[in-house]
Amino acid sequence: MRKLPDSISGLWALCTLTPFCSRAGYEEAASLCNRFAVRRLNTVQREYFRELLELVEDYEAEHGEGARTLRELKRLATRRTALAH
Repeated sequence: MRKLPDSISGLWALCTLTPFCSRAGYEEAASLCNRFAVRRLNTVQREYFRELLELVEDYEAEHGEGARTLRELKRLATRRTALAH
């Protein structure tokens, strides 16, 4: 896995924190959320992830996705916890 940027400008280069104007933008952001979910994050990364996840959840609510990304993140968290034990 590639390292995530440490700075806000580097994170914004991955995906801007603006509402998604296309399905492709949403899919990219949802995939990025999965990358964040399995890493230890610094303060800047955590805040960015929180904001990005909110945008993803807003898109899913608006387009009838039914919190798909949140379910996937919970699945990843459960798997990560199981592997730690």
